[in-house]
Amino acid sequence: MNADLKKIVSRVKSAQSQLETLLKDKSWIEDARKYANRQSKEVKKLLTADVAKVRTFLERERKELERFQKKLPAEVQKLKKFVDSQRKELEKLLGSVRKVRDGQPKTKKTGSKKKAGTKKATTKKATKKTPAS
Repeated sequence: MNADLKKIVSRVKSAQSQLETLLKDKSWIEDARKYANRQSKEVKKLLTADVAKVRTFLERERKELERFQKKLPAEVQKLKKFVDSQRKELEKLLGSVRKVRDGQPKTKKTGSKKKAGTKKATTKKATKKTPAS
C-alpha cells in the first residue's frame, strides 16, 4: 500500500513540476495569442467580404423598391380609369338591355320545347388499302 501511495505522490509531484515549468515558461501564452490573432484576422476578412456583399444587395433592393414605389400611384390611377370605363360600359349595356326588354310585349310562348337528346357517337372504320401488285 505504501508503494502505491509513493507512486501516486511521485506522479503528482512530477505533474506539479511540469505545471510550474509551463507557468514559468510563457511561450505557450504567446503562441496562443498569435493563434488568436490569426483567427481574428481570418474572421474579419470573412465578415468584411460578407458585409460588403450584403450591403450591395440591400442597396440594389432599396433602389428597386423605390422605383416600384414611384410606379405604384400611376398604376393605381390606370387601374381606376380602367375600372371606371368598364363600369360605364357595363351600365350602357344594361341600359340597352333594359330598353329592349321594356320595348317587347310581355306574352307567354306556348310553343313546344324540344328535349335536348344526346347524340350517339359514330365511328368510321378505317379501310385498309392494299398495295396493288
